[in-house]
Amino acid sequence: VLQKIGKDTVITHELAAEAAGNLVGPRDFVSVRCAKRRGSTCVLAGMATHFGEMPEQKGVIRGEHGPTCMVLHPLAESPSKTKLTWLLSIDLKGWLPKTIINQVLSQTQVDFANHLRKHLESSPAPEARC
Repeated sequence: VLQKIGKDTVITHELAAEAAGNLVGPRDFVSVRCAKRRGSTCVLAGMATHFGEMPEQKGVIRGEHGPTCMVLHPLAESPSKTKLTWLLSIDLKGWLPKTIINQVLSQTQVDFANHLRKHLESSPAPEARC
């Protein structure tokens, strides 16, 4: 977290390692993110921003994401389970064809979801918060 802006909003810096056997090199992102709860639903939203205190880093391409959102909502038929809806709009910059980028991003989302599932299954139930 680079800066906190109010109770629910932060400016963040994320660094992503190379992917697809270094076909896609390391990227970083500077984002403004907000988390809100509406009843039992948690909404996490963000998009790219410019932040003077975090200039582009040597050897890393600065990617940008447009409106991105994760919505977490308990399943009506099984409230102990959560449905994750993830809308991702991202520009990794660079020279790679969109077909390769789309494949890498799709696999990255699957990997993230699998890692999150394993982490949550092996962790004690967290306090419900957004």
